Amino acid sequence: MMVKLLNKNSFVLIALIAVSFAVSGISGCDNSGGGSSNKTRINGIVEQVIDGPVSDIRVSIFENNKRRDSDRTNQLGEFNLRFKPNFNNVRIEFEGPNYTLSRNIAVTPDSDVDLSVIIQISPANITFTDWTVFQDRIRTNGFDEFLFNSTEAEFRIDGNGNNCIRANGDSRVEITARNITFIDCKEGISTESFGLVILEADEDISLIANRDAIRTRDNTFVRIAMTGSPVDNNIFITSLKENGIRASGSSEVIIDPQNDCAITGAKNAINQSGTSTVDPDGCTLADG
Repeated sequence: MMVKLLNKNSFVLIALIAVSFAVSGISGCDNSGGGSSNKTRINGIVEQVIDGPVSDIRVSIFENNKRRDSDRTNQLGEFNLRFKPNFNNVRIEFEGPNYTLSRNIAVTPDSDVDLSVIIQISPANITFTDWTVFQDRIRTNGFDEFLFNSTEAEFRIDGNGNNCIRANGDSRVEITARNITFIDCKEGISTESFGLVILEADEDISLIANRDAIRTRDNTFVRIAMTGSPVDNNIFITSLKENGIRASGSSEVIIDPQNDCAITGAKNAINQSGTSTVDPDGCTLADG
C-alpha cells in the first residue's frame, strides 16, 4: 500500500516548520527526558563470533572518528557503554584478536539500549539479533529536534506517569522503528504552537495513555503511520479515561495504517474543535 499523500495544509505546516529551522540555524536537541544526564546507556552482549571467542573484544563508540567510550567483553560476551551523544547516529566498533569491524547505529539521549550481536569475521558482517531502545519521556521546545531512524529496532517510550511525548514551539519529534510502544503515559502525545510529531513503524504502533492519547493544540501536526515499506503495520490508539484523539485550534492529525487500526477513547474516540482536522483513514472508532 502506498503511503497516503499529505494534504495541502499539511505541506504548508511542514514547510513553515522547515523554514523556522533554517532561519534559526540550530539543529541541536534538548531531548530532556525523565533523567537529566542525557546519556545513552548500551547494555550489550556478543552472542557469537563465528570462528572466534566472545570474550576480550574491545567495543567502542565513535563520533566523528573520536572514541567516546569503550569496554571489553567478559567471558559471556557482555559489555556496557555510557556516553552523551552529540549526533543521532554513531559508529560502534568491535576489535578482536585478528579483526576490527564496525557499523553505524542510531542513538537517542536519555535511553537504555539492549543490544545483542553476532559477529562474522569472514565475510565481515555484524548482525543485531535484538535491539531494544527503552526511552525516557521526550521533551522538545523551541527549535529542538528528536530523531531516531532504524527499522531494526524496537522503540519503547516510558512516560513514568507523565506525558510520553511533548513537542512545543517549532520543535519536532520523528521516530522510525520496527515497533513503537508507549508505556505509562499521562498523555501519549501532546503538541503546542508549531510542534510536529511523526511516528512510523514497519510493524505495530501501540499508543495507550491514561488521559488523551493524542492531544494537539494550535498550528501543530501529528502523523502516526506505516513506513514506506511496511512489513505488517497495525496501529492502536487508546485513552483509558479521556479521548483517543483530541484536536483543537488549527492542528492536524493523520493516521495512516497498513492493516488493522483502532482508536478508542473512554469518552470519545475523536474530539475535535476549532478548525482542526483528523483523518483516521478508516480506523475502527470506539467511544466509551
